[in-house]
Amino acid sequence: MKIFSPFGLYQKLLAGYLFLLFILIVPCIFSLYSIYKIEDTISTYFKRSLEISSSIEYAKNLVPSLEAEARRLVILHKGDSLKQVKKILENLKTKLSPDIAWDSKPLRKDLTDFQNTLELLRKIIITYENKVDLNYQTDKGPNLSDEAREQEVKGLAFHLMELLKKAEFIQKASLKSRSQQTSRVISQVKDGTILLMLVAFVVALFVPWALYIYIKKPIRYLQKGTEAIGGGNFDHKIPVISNDELGELARSFNNMAKSLKELDTLKSDFIAVASHELKTPLAAMLEATRLLREPDIGELNERQTKLVEVLNTSMERFKALIEELLDLSKMQAGLLNLNKKTVPVEELVQTVRENVATLLSAKNLKLLVENSDKDISVDVDPKRMERVLLNLLDNAITFSPENGIIKIDIREKADKKRSFVQIAVVDSGPGLESHEQTRVFEKFYQAKTAPRQSGSGLGLTIARQIISAHGGKIWIESPPPEELAVTTQKGTAVFILLPL
Repeated sequence: MKIFSPFGLYQKLLAGYLFLLFILIVPCIFSLYSIYKIEDTISTYFKRSLEISSSIEYAKNLVPSLEAEARRLVILHKGDSLKQVKKILENLKTKLSPDIAWDSKPLRKDLTDFQNTLELLRKIIITYENKVDLNYQTDKGPNLSDEAREQEVKGLAFHLMELLKKAEFIQKASLKSRSQQTSRVISQVKDGTILLMLVAFVVALFVPWALYIYIKKPIRYLQKGTEAIGGGNFDHKIPVISNDELGELARSFNNMAKSLKELDTLKSDFIAVASHELKTPLAAMLEATRLLREPDIGELNERQTKLVEVLNTSMERFKALIEELLDLSKMQAGLLNLNKKTVPVEELVQTVRENVATLLSAKNLKLLVENSDKDISVDVDPKRMERVLLNLLDNAITFSPENGIIKIDIREKADKKRSFVQIAVVDSGPGLESHEQTRVFEKFYQAKTAPRQSGSGLGLTIARQIISAHGGKIWIESPPPEELAVTTQKGTAVFILLPL
């Protein structure tokens, strides 16, 4: 692929398309060329075969005439027969030259014998012509010398006919052989065309697949990068594997991630500094509101008392937000210290249950705890794990309607390597959209169905950080699995998976 690196995406796609087109055209060109060659070969061969067959047939018709005129010459001494014999000999020599047997050695040999026999006959005629006075005719019958020559002529004529029959047989056999050979060539061309078509088909499937993989790979990197950046991992970098538009996009994405990381760092630093700086004056304000309620300061009327309570409640919420921001800043900076102890899961749940008893009572909610094994214990930081469970229960109470049901399900899970404890907090609220089930773990994000002033949007973010620090996993399913749901097709289940 490095050879294509200087080219753009359009040029690469065009090259792939042209290569695919070439692969598809090659079998067609091969077939057309092969058909043309076969047609040309067959046409040439059958044209020459027809010429040879015609010459042999012509010779077969001339040999009897040659024999008759030669016998007339040697017996009757006819001068006109000499001219006819010479003419026939010349025609046969021309028509059945061995050169016409261009691709058949047996036929060439037979025609050479034929020409040699003609030459013998021609010599007899020349010898006879020199010894006999053809202008003198006699009424006497043929002498012994003439009869001998007649027999020699008859033998040579017979031999010529035999050679012609042999030539005809050779030509028919050659024609049959050539026909079979042509059939084999056509079959080979057919098989070759089919093979080329199959190869072209495979390549035609492979080229789009290769282009798809080539384009999909960087896009897949971009998709993973987007998910990583969306999850807050600004250190994630996308591999730059080309210099085309996709490579430029990857570089731009990495630059964007770098800028986002810088902005996130600045934001985190600002939040940490601002939260720390706000903590001191807020503590003074809380102390002031506490003193205002002391009798030694002076009695407050009913209206003043309510205002002080509102002020105190708001500052308590403000204090909780500042503590969450400070905790989140520590976690992101890697300063989260865990004081792990081995504690029963039942004990953690019971502690949290007591802390939310007042909130449950205020909405008349029923909390069910289902524990498949009460002896399950985990190695965790109890305070931080209680904070996670408290946050999940607080969300469940917030989203559940009055007189609803909340369930905590505890059960042991295992795979091939190790065992886990799964804690599920299930509410009877309206549930979450599928796209919100991951976004709720983002900082400051609040679900669309969340009541106004329901929280800071940091609870689940902090919960995920704590669970991850314990080597666990947290996720949401809405609606919950049927065996865990407390209401049909509604509600949300938050799952925690911790190693045992």
